Amino acid sequence: MGEAKAPRTVDAAERAQLIRVAVYFGPPCLIMVNALAFFLHEKGMISGGAQAVLAVLSVPIAITGVVAIHVGTSRSAAGFAHVVSGAGNIPPPPSYPRQEVLITRGQYAEAAEYFRDHIRIAPEDLEARLRLADLVERHLGGYEEAERLYLEVRQLTQDAREQFRAHNGLIDLYTKTGRTDRLKVELARFADRYRRSPQGEEAARRLRDLKAEDTTSESPRSPR
Repeated sequence: MGEAKAPRTVDAAERAQLIRVAVYFGPPCLIMVNALAFFLHEKGMISGGAQAVLAVLSVPIAITGVVAIHVGTSRSAAGFAHVVSGAGNIPPPPSYPRQEVLITRGQYAEAAEYFRDHIRIAPEDLEARLRLADLVERHLGGYEEAERLYLEVRQLTQDAREQFRAHNGLIDLYTKTGRTDRLKVELARFADRYRRSPQGEEAARRLRDLKAEDTTSESPRSPR
């Protein structure tokens, strides 16, 4: 006999998500079902007994809808997490002890040189490019170098986690440097690649806000 599976537990985050869905979806569903029953009864399309039945059924209908929405959003979030994390098959990230010691000491330029030397010797190490890009952007003002490194990683990698980090790095870089045109391109690419995920929806929202700002700034001012 196979081993019995442990019962699935529901963590606090999942309970909170279920409560949010119930609060936002449950009452409107009850109102809509009962309003529909009232409308059909007023039009003479159903009897008073049928209206009462629909009123009773509105509760299980709302519960079913809440559960369906919760399951759908949970699966979407889990699917996105699997894409980013490699579905749990995550090898340990490479370590760079010499560079990390220099960074801890605040010797950022020296650490960057060691990363560049390492990349020349091991150009296939895309993690080193990501680490160098983050280092020069945060501490050395090397925005052009950081952009080049992120673009190289995105072009070379087949790893979903590295793709995600490169996308995020470019978005953060263009936000910091105020390059709105490039930021809109990256947000659109991110929203399309990770659509139906919370991160993709946030990118789409930011893109809409930027476009709205452009429309507002370009609208002619009313004469005084």
